[in-house]
Amino acid sequence: MVMLVDTDLLPPSERRPAQVGAQLEAVIGARVRFPGRRPPTHARMDTWDLGGLTVTRADLTGELELTQSARQARQDVEPLVSFAVQEVGEALQDHLGGRQVVPVGGLTLTDITSPYEYRWSGHGVCRSLQIPVARLGVPVDVLRRALPAAWHSPLHDLVSAHLEQVTLRAEELVDEPMVHSLASATIDLTRALIASSVDTGRTAQDALAETMLSQVRSYVRRHLTEPDLDAARIAAALSISVRQLYRVCASAGFSLEQWIIDQRLEGARAELVDPARNGRPIAAVARRWGFTDASYFSRRFRQAFGVTPRGWRQDGTTRSGAPLQLPPPRHGGR
Repeated sequence: MVMLVDTDLLPPSERRPAQVGAQLEAVIGARVRFPGRRPPTHARMDTWDLGGLTVTRADLTGELELTQSARQARQDVEPLVSFAVQEVGEALQDHLGGRQVVPVGGLTLTDITSPYEYRWSGHGVCRSLQIPVARLGVPVDVLRRALPAAWHSPLHDLVSAHLEQVTLRAEELVDEPMVHSLASATIDLTRALIASSVDTGRTAQDALAETMLSQVRSYVRRHLTEPDLDAARIAAALSISVRQLYRVCASAGFSLEQWIIDQRLEGARAELVDPARNGRPIAAVARRWGFTDASYFSRRFRQAFGVTPRGWRQDGTTRSGAPLQLPPPRHGGR
């Protein structure tokens, strides 16, 4: 975590409206106004890097307006989309020709290279995740048509629930070995939401299937280290039947059980050469990644990577600072 701003730590001489506004503008990237001519009585912003995606939490008490003009928007170097969840308080957003009240738990989607206004009064907390448009692979004009319609997408609630959990648990997720996989799943989900917001018929159905698959992968990755992870638990968590779960996986061409094992093996081999955990016994690493039988773990590890867990650890720790090259697994189902 990186703390960007905390006005409680500022001396009184640096809490004037212009000074506080300048600090907030520097980290938010939009013009900051205080309608009551008084800065927030409290303002703190923290940020996390979640597998290459930026998560920010803003905690503010007071009257605040964030605005970006068309001229300011054109100056942005990289097009970004902000997916924000209102944690505390109520906000008002004007964006792409529409206005909406954002309640607690509400999701707002903002193309920050377009003009917008965002306002709140009183105590408010907002968590946001920013994704570069380039990583979404969606043309900007399609994106701008999709964002206002996202509320009506059948995928909105699914994606909103995912983003709420990801932004809420950012501090613990940043240290997970599979954080980059989680970031990829998040991009897949948001891309599906955008696609379903501008298309109908078969395209929307495909987006729904893609989103459900991303939900499956995301849930599995969050619970990989738990030995009781199985199809029945995954289906129950996603409110679908086990049969529907297997149908979703079959459409993607992979075995759910094999994929879970693959992901656990990937996590275990990364941990085995992690200098911070070099003293952890191999059997303990196996248990942490859901393998209760050490012999079974060793056999599957060797089948996948062509080396035993012990040999993999020794090879990784004897290279004097050289980057370790991970061999690809020897099985399919990726």
